[in-house]
Amino acid sequence: MKIRWTSKRVSLGRRGDRGVAMLVVITWLALMIALVGEFTFGTTVDAAEAANARDELRAHYMARSAVNLSRLLIKIQSKFVDPVMAQAQKMLKDAMGGGAGGTSGSAATPGAPAGGLGISLRVTDYADMLMGFFSGSKDEAMSLGSLIGLDLTGAKGLGLKSGRFDAEITPEDGKIDLNCAAYLHDAAHQRIVYRLLVGLFYSQRYDRLFSDADTGGQFNSRLDVARAIIDFADYDQQMFSFDGSSSGSAEDYHYDSDPRDKYRPHNNSFDSLGEIKLVRGVTDAFVEAFGPYLTVYPSSDDKKMCRVNLGTISNREGDCAPLIMGIIRAAAMGDPTKTATADPTILDDTKLYPLATVLCDRAASGFDSLDTVMAVLAKPESSVLTDDPRYRVLQGMRPLVLDRAALDAVAYVAPPRIYRITATGESGKVKKKITAIVDTGRVLENPMTLNPASEQAAGVLQYWREE
Repeated sequence: MKIRWTSKRVSLGRRGDRGVAMLVVITWLALMIALVGEFTFGTTVDAAEAANARDELRAHYMARSAVNLSRLLIKIQSKFVDPVMAQAQKMLKDAMGGGAGGTSGSAATPGAPAGGLGISLRVTDYADMLMGFFSGSKDEAMSLGSLIGLDLTGAKGLGLKSGRFDAEITPEDGKIDLNCAAYLHDAAHQRIVYRLLVGLFYSQRYDRLFSDADTGGQFNSRLDVARAIIDFADYDQQMFSFDGSSSGSAEDYHYDSDPRDKYRPHNNSFDSLGEIKLVRGVTDAFVEAFGPYLTVYPSSDDKKMCRVNLGTISNREGDCAPLIMGIIRAAAMGDPTKTATADPTILDDTKLYPLATVLCDRAASGFDSLDTVMAVLAKPESSVLTDDPRYRVLQGMRPLVLDRAALDAVAYVAPPRIYRITATGESGKVKKKITAIVDTGRVLENPMTLNPASEQAAGVLQYWREE
């Protein structure tokens, strides 16, 4: 009896030991799984961070490479292409007796096309295609080379193994300069900006922007917003008046009426186009509608300041018709506050818009002369084919007589001087964007640069933003 009882106790003890061992093993496995999982997660995160840092650095320098290549194209345009095109236009003008892009008053050869042949070339318009040689794959570079008859089989340094970059180059001269009122505290130049702004705002398509109340409950007309933009940027405290009748009146736009955000007019130049949202009457919808036609980077040439460079306008940067309509209205309406005496064609969008679209089509890479604009306005049906839907509309339209001096007061034609570069670089899942403003006519003021002559030739950087 005693032996059997002892044997039974030993058997129960072994079964208990096996249960404890199982619990220990399960606990150990759970801890190991947690540790391995934590280690794996940390390693994955570290690897992802390293890859992101690598891709971010690559994308940054790819975007900078796009900026540098863009500046090279700008240098080629300003140093080589523009002089050649100017010489070609002069030769055509002389051969046709002044008819091709000639100035007002020159004798034209009978039968010569009025208003010039529209000869213009901007290599910067083809920046995306030219950069494909460097930013695309080897096969893409080969295919691009075949399009222009180049064999790039033995070429080195073309294409990228990973990532890509691109850039868009657009002139800033062909926009309305909002800072003109600040840089030149002169009533005559302020009136030019005022006329251009009112002309741009005048179209009936924008009626809703000026018929609704702003966030402060104020209703602002087109004339009010144009005046407020000038008063926000000029240096004085007096309200702008086109005819000078209200000179001496204080600028009272109640900018500080909101207790949550009190501020006053800048009374200085706009630092960026986004600052225009601080002007009374300017909303997000306003910036979306008119932002593409406005700039805060003016030319330092006093003879050209405040006027729009028609030599840079084209449909490549978007629909240029609203800006063309604004320029024509600014030239035709000497005093934008008095529209009763203006030509009805100028005020009617249904008549002026077809003319503007014809002009935009004519300016493939900018206008070659103001005479081109004058010729199209005088006989618009001659600028389109007979099967064009606009032909009948233009044929039955009364010619628009525009004074050359009035057009010259708000616009001019010249090669681009100020460019906006929007460069992007991509590597993996990271994308970098750099926005730069380059002025090819500005004097370099940085003595620390290693190569001042090269920097000056490529254009002086006025603005740089990376995001």
